[in-house]
Amino acid sequence: MAEYKMTGDIVDYTTVAAVLGGDVVLIGADVIAVIISDIAAGETGSAYVKGIVSFDCSEDIAIGANAFWSASSDEITSTDTDVYAGRVTKATSGAKVEVNINYKHEVTGA
Repeated sequence: MAEYKMTGDIVDYTTVAAVLGGDVVLIGADVIAVIISDIAAGETGSAYVKGIVSFDCSEDIAIGANAFWSASSDEITSTDTDVYAGRVTKATSGAKVEVNINYKHEVTGA
């Protein structure tokens, strides 16, 4: 039996340490989440896991390219050893990039 809960764009997120609105966190090993508003340590708040999000980015990444989150540089990169973040939907020249977070394009067929 199943029970519908919500659309899935926003999920609850319980912190270990305090986080600020706009912070990027990982849920599990590979789900990018963007904190909506400040959450105190040990409290539960909300985070976006779907949608178009603007991120800092110091390189040029083409529209449609895979985007990856680098926690060490706190920005989107094109480096596939970082955590997959989604697909680029709008690129600017090396300052900001818009990413459809957690979007995974599945190709089917022969």
